[in-house]
Amino acid sequence: MKSRAEIKKAHEDAVLRAGLTEHNRLHALKLEVISRPEPPDAILSDGSMITWMEVTAAFFSNEWAKDLSSYNSIKGHIPMESGLYMGMDKQFAVNFCDLLQQKAGKVSYQPLLKRYGPGILVVSLESPWLDAGTIDEIEEEWTGRGRPAISKTFAHVYLRHRAGGGDIVRLWNCD
Repeated sequence: MKSRAEIKKAHEDAVLRAGLTEHNRLHALKLEVISRPEPPDAILSDGSMITWMEVTAAFFSNEWAKDLSSYNSIKGHIPMESGLYMGMDKQFAVNFCDLLQQKAGKVSYQPLLKRYGPGILVVSLESPWLDAGTIDEIEEEWTGRGRPAISKTFAHVYLRHRAGGGDIVRLWNCD
């Protein structure tokens, strides 16, 4: 059994590895983690350039977050309430967009932005109903908000989710 903090760290590490692997693949880079200062989750370098990466998770709900993080916890599993759910993609899209805007506006990133410029954000998508319709709903919600400019904070945003026992990570065009 693990503490909630240990479970959270293991999840963040997995998301960071998946995001870094995809970023390196897409941009033909060989960035590696050189430090973990918190914030951000990682400072990256390939020897000639330095950037930073932040990872976060967007959850369908707080209850779903507790459900997922409690499977192997010391306190035991706390399942999300079963029942009839409606508007799940919309709820998730609102949570995702709120999180993205909150992350883009964090004052604690200002020293990083001054030193390294805009960083990389990897968002783990955590919803029991995640599918292509969820991504469409995220796009619709983001567009409905006027596609807020976050490129001054994050040069790249990646969406990550689990599928078939592995990670799927893709670059998201948020502009």
